[in-house]
Amino acid sequence: MLSIQTLNQQFALGDFLKFAEHPSGLMMGLVKTPLCEARFFLQGAHVSHFHPTHTQRPILFMSEAAVYEPGRPIRGGIPICFPWFSSHPTQPTLPAHGWARTSVWQVTSTRFASNQLEITLTLEHDDWQLTYHFTFGADLRASFEAKNAGPNPRSFEIALHTYFDIGAIQDTEITGNLSALPYLDQLTSEIHPPLSAPIKFQAETDRIYHGSAPNIQIHDERFSRVIHIHAENSNSTIVWNPWIAKSIRMADFGNDEYLRMCCVETANVRQHAITLAPHQAHVTQLTISVENLT
Repeated sequence: MLSIQTLNQQFALGDFLKFAEHPSGLMMGLVKTPLCEARFFLQGAHVSHFHPTHTQRPILFMSEAAVYEPGRPIRGGIPICFPWFSSHPTQPTLPAHGWARTSVWQVTSTRFASNQLEITLTLEHDDWQLTYHFTFGADLRASFEAKNAGPNPRSFEIALHTYFDIGAIQDTEITGNLSALPYLDQLTSEIHPPLSAPIKFQAETDRIYHGSAPNIQIHDERFSRVIHIHAENSNSTIVWNPWIAKSIRMADFGNDEYLRMCCVETANVRQHAITLAPHQAHVTQLTISVENLT
């Protein structure tokens, strides 16, 4: 792993991108451009902050109780769930959501052009070659590529587990392509037909929507904005809010923080897991933008 000094010598871009050490010792990138401010950690290739300058508040939610430690997942932002989602299907003692979100990634390129900052991080582990490319501008674009570097066909699940900052959960609803898709309620194991209506939160919510949903909108009434989510090569979407009881059970999440967040996760999981032949690759992409209503 490169030192902070070496990272800055090789990859810093003036005031637009600098590398620093978090008080925990984790290495992070600090982004400041005319269009946004952002932050990411090399552990987990974890984007923890994104605030376009044209909107009053950040787009991503971070828990005030988040734990910043080597080898521990960080609560909030955009964790990467790979190569499995939730519990491992055959080895439940393995860490939930896989190893990508707790591994230290390598910076391989940085570039600033047209007021946008482009960064590429890579990770090689267990015969997987991962490349994560993100662009910070007025929008946040993330592209996750998984390549099978092994000799046999392999399958994986992927979720860009995005936590969104909202004003009030009771005043928030989700519209777009999800209303036309069936979903699995992970709390009851029941499969439901399409709602054909906006998604609203009134209790703990943990759903996997099956099918392509390229355009989703989070209507954040309290902050007078709409967050737009555009997904490519994604055939699953997870919608999650822990509500009251689960919030209390989670040590790295504030008891009342469920009121100020919701997760809409761009994914390929369960029956939409991806199988790759040797040397084959798959890319899952996400773009987040915000529209101010006042």
